[in-house]
Amino acid sequence: MFTFRRITLLFFILLFVMNFVRYIGCRYDWFSGHFCTNTYIYIIILFALYIGISVGMSFVIQSGYHYKALCSVKTTRKICSLTFDDGPQESQTQAILEILQREKLQATFFLIGEKITGNEEIVREMKKQGHLIGNHAWQHSPWFDFLPGRRMKEEIVRTAAVIQKITGESPILFRPPYGVIVPVLNRVLKRLPYHVIGWNIRSFDTIKKDPERVARRIIKKLKPGSIILLHDHLQLAPDILESLIARLKDHNYQIIPLTNLLDIDAYA
Repeated sequence: MFTFRRITLLFFILLFVMNFVRYIGCRYDWFSGHFCTNTYIYIIILFALYIGISVGMSFVIQSGYHYKALCSVKTTRKICSLTFDDGPQESQTQAILEILQREKLQATFFLIGEKITGNEEIVREMKKQGHLIGNHAWQHSPWFDFLPGRRMKEEIVRTAAVIQKITGESPILFRPPYGVIVPVLNRVLKRLPYHVIGWNIRSFDTIKKDPERVARRIIKKLKPGSIILLHDHLQLAPDILESLIARLKDHNYQIIPLTNLLDIDAYA
């Protein structure tokens, strides 16, 4: 598997080999002058590749490069799960809950800690209706991945504490802000009892403004065992959900709870 640990090991092996070759081969003129002259350039290129791969793969949660996230399951059954990020948002989240209740469906909501204040009743309603509640950090700041490990842990633990105070249960489902996992977050997560949840279908509902277009895109990418990423704080979120549910029914897909799909627990 293509992981940070293996790439780091390969990088240091290549770095050692290049320096050994430069020291021995060039010292005794075993290689061309061109190679010996440009060895440092090759080492710089190697460094650039290593950093570029490590940074780039941090943004691909499905890769498991820094930390293995649960993004889908292999199955032949036409089943999938709906997940919502960045809530709760008073009007939009409430409308989504009403749609899900009418359709008798359960979804997973990854909540931003600071947005829970003032929306406690919505969180209680989520729990009452049987939806799963996950942790999406306290602020969902674009600077989250630049925080020291101590601060990252504080954001996660603080959000979990607020959810537990309202629902009576401590969530162990976590989705990192923006789906980005860096080495520091990897070390934090290894010390916490969380299932890290990713996705294999990104709806791009934060970019596209046409609910039908969003739903079509999801259906086009849909596979058995998919986890679908949506956002419940958007103005069009209820319309997108309505359209998506209809299309999933047309394709004979069953929407099931995330814990059933992945065979895991949602709470400690």
